[in-house]
Amino acid sequence: MLKELSIRNFTLISEATIAFSNGFTAITGETGAGKSVLLKALRAVCGEKVSATAIRSGSDKASIEASFDISKNKKVQDLLKNFEIDCDEELILHREISSTGKSRARINGVLVPIANLQTIGDELLQLHGQSEQLLLRDTRTHTQILDAYCALPDLLLEYKNAYDSLVFISKKIDSAKEQAERLAAEKDFIKFQYEELNEAALRLGEENELDEKTTNAAKGETERHFLEELSELTDGENGLLDKLRVLEFKLRHISSKLPKYVSWHEQVIETLSPLENTLQELLRISPETSISESELNRINARLAKIQRLKRKYKTDEAGLIALCEKRKAELESLENFDSDLEELEKEFNNAKRQVLALAKELSDARKTKAKDLDQAVESELQVLGMEGARFKTSFAETEPTPTGIDKIEFLLAPNRGEGEQSLQKAVSGGELSRVLLAFKTVTAKTDTTPLLIFDEVDSGISGEIGNKIGDALRKLGKTHQVLTITHLHQVACRANSQLAVKKHEENGRTFTEISLLSKENRIFEIVRMLGEPSSETAKEHAQQLLETKYE
Repeated sequence: MLKELSIRNFTLISEATIAFSNGFTAITGETGAGKSVLLKALRAVCGEKVSATAIRSGSDKASIEASFDISKNKKVQDLLKNFEIDCDEELILHREISSTGKSRARINGVLVPIANLQTIGDELLQLHGQSEQLLLRDTRTHTQILDAYCALPDLLLEYKNAYDSLVFISKKIDSAKEQAERLAAEKDFIKFQYEELNEAALRLGEENELDEKTTNAAKGETERHFLEELSELTDGENGLLDKLRVLEFKLRHISSKLPKYVSWHEQVIETLSPLENTLQELLRISPETSISESELNRINARLAKIQRLKRKYKTDEAGLIALCEKRKAELESLENFDSDLEELEKEFNNAKRQVLALAKELSDARKTKAKDLDQAVESELQVLGMEGARFKTSFAETEPTPTGIDKIEFLLAPNRGEGEQSLQKAVSGGELSRVLLAFKTVTAKTDTTPLLIFDEVDSGISGEIGNKIGDALRKLGKTHQVLTITHLHQVACRANSQLAVKKHEENGRTFTEISLLSKENRIFEIVRMLGEPSSETAKEHAQQLLETKYE
């Protein structure tokens, strides 16, 4: 439940702290005093979008803080755990709106995205105003309302999963047909590409291997030429070795006659021996196994083919191989299309049978519970002053949709002797308010939202009907915390507590004040609502109204 709401610099409210209690609280005040500001602040602190125009003139920012007792709210506690926010029995929501348009939100002091604030807010309160009444005129909401009353979450989930599966298979069939049509139109092109790439018989890494072979072949050819030139230079008649030997012979001969050449001869001997050994070893080297010219031509042709295909298809070697596999799969898909489609259609038919079976089960459950809902809502409408009204849930069968095979619409005959008509046409605003309140009263036991807010649910209503509305709200306050903006004293006097909203001017500025009324002040407020502020009789009447023991 909502325990306290603090508001600073929000529209007409400069500063206000309001304490709330259990049960039914009426919010009253003159038209334009700012009652809707209170609800707007509550919506804002629970994550609703709010602009910088909501900041009070002359202020840089507005802030709203609300504290809730969540000791019995397991859903909210679980959400806080998911958000990794510590919580005990108290939850504090904080919203700050800056004049720059930026907004900050905190949950128990932890900065959070606005979306998290809204997620929590959805579990804490429901606001029912003119827009919610208009939703009752939208037949698309009627299925949601009935399902909430039926409380069939497991069956609804099972049906939704089956329906989603059916849609998935249907999309697969459509996609297969579209692909088959496209492939059939491009069959010759696809076949040509596959045959060209398949004939090439590409292998991943082949291009690198061929490049390496040509590189090695080039190295081998260079080595062969070198060894041939070396042999010609050093070996054979008049080769380098022969000339060196002649040099040694001549030095040996001259040194035998002229001793001064002995040292030169010795140096040549020392140099010649290792040089001869080195040259002999070089001459014994055989070139690496070379590639034949025909093999080299074959390799170069293969490389040229791979490079041509890469340029043609604008991809690399791996891409060519993948494209070949893709084209092969597409051709096989065309060949196997009929059998594949037959399997998909069998799968679709099985899924549809399951969907229809679950939809029938869901429809039967809805129709059974709808009878209880019709009777309960009709009974509440009698209590709310629509004594001759008849309420009925209409069913029409449709093709399977995400919500089943039922087209559901609520019908109402507001007066005795009239036929039931759609809520879109059959009811006035005041009657629609009572239908909404009847729904909330009937679903009170299954509705786990702790705080229900009604914005002028008694609009267009007066007299005895106001008493009925007040009784219904008081009854609803036994299972929920209820806040209601009202202009009817019949409704306000039945509230467990009452907030008064007043507007005044000070130093040329307008201020809105919100206060929790004592019993004595409630008397004065009820007198104001009766329209006789100076009447002692009205005062006595107001006191009697407040002292009456309402059920």
